[in-house]
Amino acid sequence: MLRNRLILAALWIFSLVGISFYGGPLTYGFFAVMTILPIVLLLYLLLVLARFKIYQHLESREIVSNHKIPFYFTLQNEDLFAFSAVRVTFYSDFSVIDGLSDDNEYELLPKDKIKKETGLICKYRGEYNVGIRSVTLRDFLCIFKITYKNKEALRVRVVPDIITLSGLKSIDVESVSARDSLANPAYPDASVRDYITGDDTRRINWKQSAKTGHLMVKNYIGEERNGVGLIIDPYRISDKDTEYLPIENRILETAIALCKLLESKRIPVSVYRYASGVKETSVDSPESFNDFYRLASDFSFEMDAERVEMYDALSLCKSISEKKTVFIVTADVNESVLMFSKSLNQNDIQAIVYSVGDETADETPVSPYIHTKIIPVPTTKSLVEVI
Repeated sequence: MLRNRLILAALWIFSLVGISFYGGPLTYGFFAVMTILPIVLLLYLLLVLARFKIYQHLESREIVSNHKIPFYFTLQNEDLFAFSAVRVTFYSDFSVIDGLSDDNEYELLPKDKIKKETGLICKYRGEYNVGIRSVTLRDFLCIFKITYKNKEALRVRVVPDIITLSGLKSIDVESVSARDSLANPAYPDASVRDYITGDDTRRINWKQSAKTGHLMVKNYIGEERNGVGLIIDPYRISDKDTEYLPIENRILETAIALCKLLESKRIPVSVYRYASGVKETSVDSPESFNDFYRLASDFSFEMDAERVEMYDALSLCKSISEKKTVFIVTADVNESVLMFSKSLNQNDIQAIVYSVGDETADETPVSPYIHTKIIPVPTTKSLVEVI
């Protein structure tokens, strides 16, 4: 296009030189054509802009991530003159449209139209625009082009995909459902653990408490450890949607996949989140899983999430102390996560941390707290292969 503009400018200068030194009807005619031509081309583009019709349609505005949904796209020329070149640009950061590319340039003859019936796939959970981002119109001689942004963008709500796992590489699934026997009455063991709000004060071991400087309670053989805990960390790693959307999508996919697997094996799950206090959701049936899935679809992440307060509050949550295993799904394994995991280990609770967004680790990193497993979950690999 730049080359054509330079040629047009050179011809106009040549015609100007011609009328300045030679004159004559041919020279003046050539100068008039070179002067009027850009104006005509620009007026043509403005007319096309005013008369051009473009349509797009989705069958639903609520989409499951990585599932194809029908997408309809139509370019239409209702006039008696041709549209020389129309180029359509699509939103492509978070979605993909089959068979349509930003490189395609369409020419529409009078009363002609181009209709495409294809599919759209949204990559990540969230709310964002899909479909047509902008349209670029060009004249016949490639001198001018006009780009305008589509004011009727399709805004969709994308919910996480439900990924079915047959098992976990990081843990023996059956082991998390094992319960301590209650056939005999519970009796005190020699070991002790930290006091948790809600524990029976009659179980406090005052001698050990005096030695350690904080309250300790006696463990009981036969004490029930029932089900699994799952903590979803609300920390947002960035304010850029291109960075946080893939991570948050994988966090929710991981949490949903874990719940789906455990529920299918009749292992009760307690999902914990933090919203001005610890909130607990039980998943122990297909109906309760559906309730949790709706909750996960609307889960909020925040850059200023109060993570220290959250893990302190979780440490005092009595129901967590009754779990056999606790999963933590997070985008940032910081000191708060590790200290909380350590406190779980000290209370004979297995802690497994899924570190989402680690694209480079090929092996499970070693935790500074021996009994805590930290599993890297890259966003670029299949979740089934990872966990």
